Amino acid sequence: MKKNDNPNSLRRLKLWRKLLIVKLLCLCLFLQNTALLASVYSQELKLTLKGNDISLTNIFSQIRENSDYTFVYNLDDIQNVRVKSLDVKDASIREVLDKCLKGTGFSYEIEDHVVIIRPDRPAKQEVKKVTLNGLVMDQDSVPIAGVTVMLKGTYVGVTTDISGKFQMTIPEQKEVFLLFSFVGMETREVKVTDFKRVVRVVMKEKVGELEEVVITGYGQKTTRTSTGSTASLGQDVFANKATPTVDMLLQGQVAGVSVMAVSGRPGEAAKVRIRGTNTISGDAEPLWVVDGVPLQQNVPNISTGQIKSGNLNEIFVTGIAGINPNDIENVTILKDASAAAIYGSRAAGGVIVITTKKGKAGKMRVNYSATLSVGLKPQRDPGLMNSAEKLVWEQELWDEFSSESFEYNKTASRKIHSPVVGIVGMLRSEKLGKDDKLWHEDNFEPMSGEEQEAYISNLAKHSTDWFDVLFRNSFSMNHHLSFSGGSKQYTYYVSLGVTDDKGLVKETDYQRYNLNAKIDLNPSARLNLGFGIDLSKQKSDSYSMTVDPFKYAYFANPYETLYNSDGSYRSDRTYFNLADL
Repeated sequence: MKKNDNPNSLRRLKLWRKLLIVKLLCLCLFLQNTALLASVYSQELKLTLKGNDISLTNIFSQIRENSDYTFVYNLDDIQNVRVKSLDVKDASIREVLDKCLKGTGFSYEIEDHVVIIRPDRPAKQEVKKVTLNGLVMDQDSVPIAGVTVMLKGTYVGVTTDISGKFQMTIPEQKEVFLLFSFVGMETREVKVTDFKRVVRVVMKEKVGELEEVVITGYGQKTTRTSTGSTASLGQDVFANKATPTVDMLLQGQVAGVSVMAVSGRPGEAAKVRIRGTNTISGDAEPLWVVDGVPLQQNVPNISTGQIKSGNLNEIFVTGIAGINPNDIENVTILKDASAAAIYGSRAAGGVIVITTKKGKAGKMRVNYSATLSVGLKPQRDPGLMNSAEKLVWEQELWDEFSSESFEYNKTASRKIHSPVVGIVGMLRSEKLGKDDKLWHEDNFEPMSGEEQEAYISNLAKHSTDWFDVLFRNSFSMNHHLSFSGGSKQYTYYVSLGVTDDKGLVKETDYQRYNLNAKIDLNPSARLNLGFGIDLSKQKSDSYSMTVDPFKYAYFANPYETLYNSDGSYRSDRTYFNLADL
C-alpha cells in the first residue's frame, strides 16, 4: 500500500533547502572577499621618488606618507646621512631602500610593515690559533705527570700526561708566558716565542719545604723522609712577641691544633688539643718535651682532677710556663699515633717537642729585646641605674608584688610566697636589721619604719662604679737579654728574661724570671760535652674562681659599698644572698 505524503514534512524539506542555499551564498561571499583581500596585500607597493642631495629622514617620511610602512631607527645615527641622487619609478620599497642605503654603512629589515634601520655589523675576525707542544721533567730528566700548565693572565691551561708531555691550543701572539706548577716543586714561568719548537721545562724541588727539619724523640728528619703527620715552627713565631707564654703563641699557627684560653688570668696555661679530644675520661693533654726531657714526670701530691680542672696550678704542673719564648729555636708537633712508638701511652694526646737555642761559633753576639703592651679596662654601661634610681625601682616592685603578701603572712597560718628584691625588699621583709645584721645572724633586730627610710636615704647618696673598683688598664712588659758565641772547640749561650704581666682585674699579676745557660764542648771529633742550666721563678696572684668579676661588676647593686665606716671590707648584702631570700 502506498504511503501518503505529509504536508508538514514537505514544508520542513523546503525550509531546509532554503537555509542550505543561504549558507552556500555566505560561504561564497566570504571566499570572494578573502581572495580580494589577499590579492590587494599581495600586490607590492610601487614608489616613484626623484631628487638630489636628499636626507635619509626625508626619504623615509615620503615613504611613510604614501604607504602603511613605519620606520624604526636611531636619529643620532642617520640624521647626517644624505643620498646624492635618487631617481626611481614604480619601484618596490626594497629597491628604494637598497639604493638609498648603499654605501652608507646601514642595513634594513622589514617585519610586518615595520622597517628597522640598523648599522651594519662588522664581520668577525677569526683569531688565529697555534698548537704548542712541550715536555716537563725533573732535575734527573724523569718526566713528571700531572704538572699544571697555565697561560699567564688567563684560565687556559692543561696538565701533563703520564709521559710528562702536554699540548695546548692558544691564540697566536708574538710571545706568551706559561706557568708550570706542581706540589713540592717551585713554580716556573717560561717565555715562549717560537711556537714550532717543543718547549722543554725542568722543574726544581722546593728545598725549604722538603728539607724542613723535624725533631723527634730519637733524632732529626726532614719533611721528605718523615712519614708521620708533623708540623714545624721556627723561632720567628716566638721571638719578640707580647704574649709571654709558649702555648698561647701556638694559637692559629698549625692546622689541627686547637689552642683555647681557659680564662683571661695572666700566665694561665691554655687548653691545647691536637686533632680534637679523643677520650671521654682520660687525659687529652699533649706531652711537652723540652730538649728531649718530658715535663709531665713525677708530679708530686697533685691529683688528676686538679690537673684537668683548668686551675691556675696547671701552669706549674706542665712546666711549659717556665720557658721563655725568646729562647726557643724550633717547635715540632707530632700529631699522629706514630708518636706513641717513641713516648708510649703518654703521647696519646700528641707530642710537642721544643728545642731551645744553643751557642754558635763566632764572635760574641749580644741581643736585647723588649715588648710593652697595654689594654683598656671595661667601662660601665651608661644605661645602668644609679643608686637613687635602683632604690625607687625596688620600692615599686615591693609595693606591687610583695607588700600585701608580707602583711598577709604575719597573721596567716598558711603562708604564701612573698618575693624579695634588693635592699629595699630585705628591709621591708625584715631580712636586714640594725647594725647591718641579717635575719639568720645572732642578736638580729629589725629596723623600724623611720630607721628603714633613713637607711635607704643614706644609700641613695652614693653610687659605686664596680667596673672602676674591680678593673684597671692591663700592662704587660717583657725583657730578654742574651749572649752567645764561641769557637770550633766550644760554644756558649746565656740568656736572662723578665716578664711582668698585670691583668685587667686588680690584684691579678704574673711575674716570671728566667736564666738559661748552655755550654757545648768539642774536645775531639768523637767526644761532645754539653752542660746546661735552666732556672725559672714564677709568681702569680689571682682572684677567687668562685666569682666571675665581669658578671659581678655588671649585676652588683650600685648602692653597695666596698668599705665599712671603720675602713674594713664590707660584705655584699644583696648579690650573694639572692639564693637565700
